[in-house]
Amino acid sequence: MNAQDTVQLKTIEVNTGKNDLFRTGKRTEAIDSMAKEQFRYESVAELLAFKSQVFIKSYGPGSLATTSLRGGNASQTAVLWNGFNLQNAMLGQSDLSLMPSSVFDHIEVEYGGSSALWGSGAVGGSIHLNNKALFAQGMRAGLAFSAGNTGNRNINGTFLFSSKKFVSSTRFYALSSLNNYLFRDTLDGVSQVKKQTHASYNILGTMQELKWITGKYSVLQLNGWFTYNKRQIAGSIYSPQNYGLQNDRAQRISANWSYEKKKYKSVLRSAAFNDVIEYRRNTDANFSASRVLTLMGESENYIRWGNQQLFNFGVAYASSLGDGENYLAKKQLTKLSLLTGNKFQFFDGAIVAGVALRAEHFSNGNSPVTGNLSLDYKPIRQLTLSVSVARIYRQPTLNELFWQPGGNASLKPEEGTSFEGTAVYQINKNRFLLSVSASAYSRFIHNWILWLPGGGGNPSPENVEQVWSRGTETSFKLQYIKRKVKCGVNFSSAYVLSTIQSTFIQNDNSAGKQLIYTPRYLFNGSAFASYQKTFVCFYQQYTGYRFTSSDNFQWLPPYWLTSMRISQRFSKQSINYDLFVACNNLFNNHYSVVAGRPMPLRNFEAGVSINFKKQDKTK
Repeated sequence: MNAQDTVQLKTIEVNTGKNDLFRTGKRTEAIDSMAKEQFRYESVAELLAFKSQVFIKSYGPGSLATTSLRGGNASQTAVLWNGFNLQNAMLGQSDLSLMPSSVFDHIEVEYGGSSALWGSGAVGGSIHLNNKALFAQGMRAGLAFSAGNTGNRNINGTFLFSSKKFVSSTRFYALSSLNNYLFRDTLDGVSQVKKQTHASYNILGTMQELKWITGKYSVLQLNGWFTYNKRQIAGSIYSPQNYGLQNDRAQRISANWSYEKKKYKSVLRSAAFNDVIEYRRNTDANFSASRVLTLMGESENYIRWGNQQLFNFGVAYASSLGDGENYLAKKQLTKLSLLTGNKFQFFDGAIVAGVALRAEHFSNGNSPVTGNLSLDYKPIRQLTLSVSVARIYRQPTLNELFWQPGGNASLKPEEGTSFEGTAVYQINKNRFLLSVSASAYSRFIHNWILWLPGGGGNPSPENVEQVWSRGTETSFKLQYIKRKVKCGVNFSSAYVLSTIQSTFIQNDNSAGKQLIYTPRYLFNGSAFASYQKTFVCFYQQYTGYRFTSSDNFQWLPPYWLTSMRISQRFSKQSINYDLFVACNNLFNNHYSVVAGRPMPLRNFEAGVSINFKKQDKTK
């Protein structure tokens, strides 16, 4: 064995967070820095659509974009910002079109259920949007601007000041668009190119992060994220004149205090989220507004036993207060959670096992208990084999419980069991990096909630279905790096079979059928090459057919999308200038993700970014 083959085994670190503690047995996918830089002008939804195996259900540029992960719906994917769940307590989902990728340092997808870790909603998986304020980084500033031929304008900027004991990070973004893109209309059997109308949007926001070393062993961190979004909601091609107007506002603040000494770490976290949605249709005078205030608090403790065990225990509290025109009065839902976990490693890290338990009690009487069992095994240095089993659940939303007319206060939570296994082979040798992975999973959910027609024409949610989701995921990455030359290819695929096993609806013919808007096949690929400071990249996305009726009688055809980006960097002392041009939907394909919602034909974008960096000399 030569020196480069020597493996340095690390002990389990106390300063790992919940992500790392329960990462055992789970498949995770971090968006690499190159892709994040190329999509810095795009939303998190667009980034994940091209760079993950998450299906993004998009109603069009600037319109609602939600997730489907491993056959689950939007309410079954937890979206977390620095560990706090962003899912709207009334709607049970997050709109990723309103989240620019530029304001997050780290974006990661965790596949598979993790209710024991993240609580309600983490059924199909979770999406992590994190910021990392690092000390002793000096001063950094950046400003970026882009424009496209659909009337879109994008400006975002950052300013970072980082000393040995203090960090201040400020980010802002402003996106606006006439959104008058061209699309192909085939509704009447005659193909016509039309221009989208009543679809403009303005998305504004700022994020502030402060971090202090307050003592020899303690750190205090404060985060704030404030947004204001104004959108025209275009009508469908079936009724283009029925458009709406929607305003979204959010104020999110959080505080995190940590104490770490030797083998012990304690974390106290709290957050307050205030979300407001106002909507008006142009076809009537009806105006609706929903407001929800969510307060969260959590205490976690980590203890390391020797170099082989890491024990975690904690308590969490959350309260959501919702108000709107369709509530008879303000409605509140609270929960108290007790959680614990343990991570073990054996045989110098060749085997790592994890266990986690979470018991919760909701004010409406639901008291689920969830857990994870997981195992990682490395038979050789390059290969990791992982298995896990988890109990998962989703608590009904405020709207499902209290909406009037139609809310059902007696709803049971969705719950079930998931199994998964993953194999990852990775080697880095002679300037080549090769990574290959394959996963298989199976998940059964009881008491699936659906809104059904009710008395007086008003829909009502009911526990009506048992759903079985199973499938496979594969990925392949090959990169070559030598001095000024970099090139590589990436491929990933997903096969999802998510079927209704049984239903309590009379004369329902959906049993045995695929869930609506759940594509069986997903494929992503990319190829890039760079020489010195010139960069060229192609992104390829394939989405299979999606059924639009529960009996699978109607569907949308599959589609291919190709995007190309070219960038050039110029440097002068400590300042970098980056120019880029991009072509989206390169081959001018006609497609819709959602029935009646046309997507843009070929369109172009160009932009420039300026970045300044001054290193901290006291580092």
